[in-house]
Amino acid sequence: MNTEILNEHLETLASHVFDNDKLVTYKWLSKELHVHVNIAKQILWYFHQKYRNGNNINCTYLLIGHLKEKGMHVEVVRDSDVSKAKEKFSKIISEHVYSVHKPIVDLQLLATADSGDVKYSAIKFDAKMRSDKEMQILRWGTAAKKVTMENVLDLKSADSTDLCATEKNITKKISPQRENSMKKGSLDHFFGKLTVPSKSVEVTSSQKKDNDARKEFVEEKVIRENKNLLERKWSSRSKETDEIAKKRKRTIMQNDSRDLKIQNGVEMEKSFPETEPRTLVKPKGLVSENKKKKEETRRKEKKAETKKHDVAESFDHSLNTLEDIDPYEPRINTDSKPQQIQKARKAFVRPRYYSTELGIREKLFVGIITSREHLHSRDVALNKTIAHIVDKIRYFISIPEGTKPNVSFPGIVGFTDTRSILKPFHALKYIVDNYLESYDYYFLTKDINYINARSLVEFVNKITVSQNIHIGVQSEIDTYCSLESGILLSNSVIREMKSNLDWCVKNAYSDSDDVNFGRCILHSTSMPCTNHIEGRNLTFVQLKPTFNFEKDFAQLTEQNEFQNSVSIYPVYDHKLIYKFNMYFAAINSIKVHKQINDIRKVISATAHLGPPNQRNISWPIGNQPGNRPLGRFDVLRWSYFNMSHVFFETDFINIQELKGDTKADIDNVINTAVNNIISKYDNKLSFVRLLNGYLKFDASRGMDYILDLVFNEVATSKEIRKRIEICKPLGKVEIIPVPYVTENTRINIIITIDLSKKQDVVNFIEHYAQNCMEKKCKTYLMVVLLYNSDSPSKGKSDVYLDVKTYISLLNEKYKKDQSKITWLSIRLPVNVTSVDLDPMLKIAVTDLCAKKFSSESLVLLVETGTKLKVDYLNRVRMNTINRYQIFSPIPFIEYHPDIIYADEATAHDEVDVNSNYGKYDEQNYNNIAFYIKDYNAMRQTVEANIPLVRSDKDIVTLLKLSKHSPVTSLFEMYVSFSDMHVFRAIEPTLKIKYKNVNCDDASNDNIYKNCLKLRNNHLGKRSQLARLILDYQSYQT
Repeated sequence: MNTEILNEHLETLASHVFDNDKLVTYKWLSKELHVHVNIAKQILWYFHQKYRNGNNINCTYLLIGHLKEKGMHVEVVRDSDVSKAKEKFSKIISEHVYSVHKPIVDLQLLATADSGDVKYSAIKFDAKMRSDKEMQILRWGTAAKKVTMENVLDLKSADSTDLCATEKNITKKISPQRENSMKKGSLDHFFGKLTVPSKSVEVTSSQKKDNDARKEFVEEKVIRENKNLLERKWSSRSKETDEIAKKRKRTIMQNDSRDLKIQNGVEMEKSFPETEPRTLVKPKGLVSENKKKKEETRRKEKKAETKKHDVAESFDHSLNTLEDIDPYEPRINTDSKPQQIQKARKAFVRPRYYSTELGIREKLFVGIITSREHLHSRDVALNKTIAHIVDKIRYFISIPEGTKPNVSFPGIVGFTDTRSILKPFHALKYIVDNYLESYDYYFLTKDINYINARSLVEFVNKITVSQNIHIGVQSEIDTYCSLESGILLSNSVIREMKSNLDWCVKNAYSDSDDVNFGRCILHSTSMPCTNHIEGRNLTFVQLKPTFNFEKDFAQLTEQNEFQNSVSIYPVYDHKLIYKFNMYFAAINSIKVHKQINDIRKVISATAHLGPPNQRNISWPIGNQPGNRPLGRFDVLRWSYFNMSHVFFETDFINIQELKGDTKADIDNVINTAVNNIISKYDNKLSFVRLLNGYLKFDASRGMDYILDLVFNEVATSKEIRKRIEICKPLGKVEIIPVPYVTENTRINIIITIDLSKKQDVVNFIEHYAQNCMEKKCKTYLMVVLLYNSDSPSKGKSDVYLDVKTYISLLNEKYKKDQSKITWLSIRLPVNVTSVDLDPMLKIAVTDLCAKKFSSESLVLLVETGTKLKVDYLNRVRMNTINRYQIFSPIPFIEYHPDIIYADEATAHDEVDVNSNYGKYDEQNYNNIAFYIKDYNAMRQTVEANIPLVRSDKDIVTLLKLSKHSPVTSLFEMYVSFSDMHVFRAIEPTLKIKYKNVNCDDASNDNIYKNCLKLRNNHLGKRSQLARLILDYQSYQT
């Protein structure tokens, strides 16, 4: 497995186990990561090997095998009990990691290795299939065998019979077997209509009212069935049931609490009151006549169909008669009801990206088949020349297990199978498993050629993706392409090769990779090698074995094939790759500049066609015209500069020295302008000095410069002044790939206080309990208590006793939520009482706190006067990336309340993000988030200059550097001594109340000056301070 992909999977798994406290099995992990179950097992094993020592991780194993006492056995056991569990097996069939998790107290229920109980470790069942007859009885009941149809209508017509309905009592008799099945929980109610047993009701004729009248009992069963459904499900039903299923049932049912239902394919209901039951008269002769007709229909199917038609007409007539009796009787239409239980639809989950849902793929994947010996030479050269142009590049090598390559750069894929003839198929298998759905074309080649990536990308962009592509240079066999020059394959060809990969490996009996790989392509697609498609040729150039760059290159450039070539082979010297790339880059640059000049000419020629009275042509031609201010507040600032300083760059800075990148940028602009003027006037002028300089940054355009330069004529020494305008347009916006992070990471918050901030920290903890502990945010708070050298720290005389008591009270209150606050006591050296001003003391406190957390912990340093919000904490989680980036937000600082609320009755509880109430303090670096692993790595790098503090006694050693401090903050130490990305941005939800700043304890002049500057900037706006001064002057006068 690729190391990069494996590390991503391990990080994801760590978040599930450590942050979400999940028990992760290989099946769940396979579905979550969309990988094969065997790969999921490997990931679990690597994870357990990586974290079992330092993070107290447990795992379980799944054992499958034959028992010594005969029989198969499946068992899940603890990792510590595996050896003991194996003793009961005579043969182990399978053994692998089943799950990883934090220690679980009741895990014995799952892993029962000691008792040998298989209740929780195996799935066992004893069952046999029921016959169709038994399933029919369970579904429809015993009455399904003896369904009879009693005609309850007296059929009479004008000529022969006429329908006449009179009242009668209708009843049901429930057989004892049926009644018992109803009581025992029969499935009749699940598939049919659940009927309530009632007392038998006699059916008497209204024409005979004497007590000796003969009683008729009608046993009825209302069955709602669908003929087609029964024929699909019960193909082997009995002949008697088939005959019943072919007839439409017409029954009238009544009981004490239900309606009368008349069914003819569609059930109808008719309800009658209990007090005065209605009866329908059915003559005696009609009953016997119906029986005879039934016998006849059983013998002859044709007569049965005729009878069904006649009965249907009689049903319609009776229905009309009933409607005449009660036209408002409700009917239930069951046609639209489902005939079978429908499965619940799974919720549709939208993909993360539109391209995934629409099936849009990236264009080109390049695979380099190489070896360990050439990674540092040829492959590094290929990586530098084509990796930034193609969409993806991978380097496939064979490497024995346990060894590492001699160079480290992204994209190296190692195979432990060292058979060279199978390396192309291993590469193909890797592509199929990881990138089959991601790219349209795949270019596979060996490492002995130069790839003109721009020409290759231009070629694949101009051909359609809907056809099979197999393009290259013919090898020793005409139908096969050569891997030395490279083979271009489409996604459809790779898919066809996927299904024949086993055949390809079994038939790889040749010593030539070209023959083996070409045979695989030809067998899968029946497509021979070609060098053209859709009228376009893919050009390859083969160098002579005696090629000498100094002698033969000039002659080579005169060939048209070389100018349009995609691949040049064989190239064994990696330096030739750089030389070829320099030539093609220069040719491409000339081509691009020519296209730009042509476009500018077209713009100039067509500018008069645009709307009048508008600026139709910008300068430079074709570039963005720049910002057009809507009001005076939108006018961009021009900053004045000379060779050493810049003036009024911001509202808060009058003059600032040019240094670093700013100084280098201005020097480069001046030199470019001077060289351009001297070249334009054929060296007749010489540069003297910069007279004036102005610069402006426009976010929609770039940097603009105006330079007033002084020159002297060489011949006459006459002074000449020239004004030059220079533009540096913004380049193309690039999306930087960063590691994946989630909002589930636990944040460990650290706040440091001294004796002057006891009340501030109590207020902070109170807000923390409301915003984080009550809302069950995944946070942990550590309060660092700084004790003076002579302050008591134990018992009732403890100077922080009230703070510790309040913390203990909150811990007890939120004990069930697993939210906790702890404190760390640090004893300061003599004559040190505050942590605000000395950056070395802040670093010393951070060193002591870092020892209390694991290397994977995310730490956030905060200051008093802050109210933590959930949005801010989530942005900390997303912007702080392990081994990649730290995050230092710029807070909004409140001005002095007496100044900003002078015209208001009361001060605001919440700081409003408004320029009248505060500002974003770019000089504040007190809030910073990082991972402990990154902090420890940075401290090891700088330990020679800034010693590591391991105990309170080491603080004195570090404070000796305060007078000549190499850094002014923890943030600057990251910038100066770490390769980590540093992300700095304003944070609207991070608001800090105004605090009085005491600069008397500053350790050196620089810190004192910065402290005074910080204190003055936090007082108020310029207009507010000016008004305060004017009010004071008027008061004095």
